[in-house]
Amino acid sequence: WLAVPKSLMEVTAILLIFMFMMVFRAMNPGDVTGSLPLAGVFTVSLVQLLPTLNSFGRIRMEVSGMMADVELAYQAVTEHHPSRTWGSHCFRSLAEGIVFDRVTFAYQGRAVLLNQLSVVFERGGVTALVGPSGSGKTTLVNLLLGLFEPTEGRILVNGVDLREYQPQTWLERIGFVSQDPFLYHASVADNITFGRSGHSPEAVQQAAQIANAHDFIMELPQGYETLVGERGMKLSGGQQQRLAIARAMLGNPEIVIFDEATSHLDAIAEREVQEAIEQVSKERTVIV
Repeated sequence: WLAVPKSLMEVTAILLIFMFMMVFRAMNPGDVTGSLPLAGVFTVSLVQLLPTLNSFGRIRMEVSGMMADVELAYQAVTEHHPSRTWGSHCFRSLAEGIVFDRVTFAYQGRAVLLNQLSVVFERGGVTALVGPSGSGKTTLVNLLLGLFEPTEGRILVNGVDLREYQPQTWLERIGFVSQDPFLYHASVADNITFGRSGHSPEAVQQAAQIANAHDFIMELPQGYETLVGERGMKLSGGQQQRLAIARAMLGNPEIVIFDEATSHLDAIAEREVQEAIEQVSKERTVIV
C-alpha cells in the first residue's frame, strides 16, 4: 500500500465513484437525480476512507518489522532454557587462587575454542590474558563468572570445583568491568550502586576514590547527585569507564576482572583508566 502512488489511488477512487453511479442508475433507471444524494454520501465516505487505507499499509509494515523481536521475546518467556548446576558450598574468601584444570570449551555447533587449557590465577596477583579477537579471552572470563560451563575439565577455586559453590556467594566477591560500560539516566551515585542496596554514601565515595573517579565527580555541578544522561552521554569515555570501575569496587571484591576496559578510549582517557586499574590491583586478584 505504501508503494502505491497517490495519483493511482485518486484514479481508483474516481473509478469507484463512477461505478457507484452506474449501480444507482441500474437500481433506479427512471430517476437518476434522486440517487445523487446517496452517491454524494458514498463519495465523501470514500475520500475520508483513503487516508485510513494508507495507514493500513504503514501498520502492516510496522507489525512485520516487529515480528522478529516478538517471536524472540515469546521464545524467551515460554521455552525451557537449560542452566548450569551449582552446589551448596558457601564461598567466603579466596585463599589458594583459581586453577583452570585442562578446561575444554566449544560453542554449540562450532569448533573447539579452548582445548585442554590449564592456567593458574594466583591469589593477590595480576594476570593478563593476551590474544587476538576471537581467541577466547572473553569466553574464559565467562567461564570464570559461571555464565558458561566447561565442556571438559574443571575450574578449581581454593581446590574446590567452581560448580560446588553457591553462585551468589561466588559472584559477590567478583568485580567485573566490561569494555562497554552501561550507564543509566540517573545520578552518579545511583549508577555506582546500581543492582546493589544498603551501601552508605561513604562507601560510594570510597569506591569512587579507589577507581580514581572522586576528583572529577566533585567537579560536576551537583557532585554525586549529577545526572549523567542516557548511557552517560554527559561524561567522557574515560569518566564513564571509571564510574564502571567504581561500581565494580563497591562491596570491596577480592577478584576484579577487566575485559578490555581501555579498548575504546583515546590515549589520555586510557592513561586515566590505567591509573585506576593500578589502584584497584593493590591486594586484589586481578585478571586483565
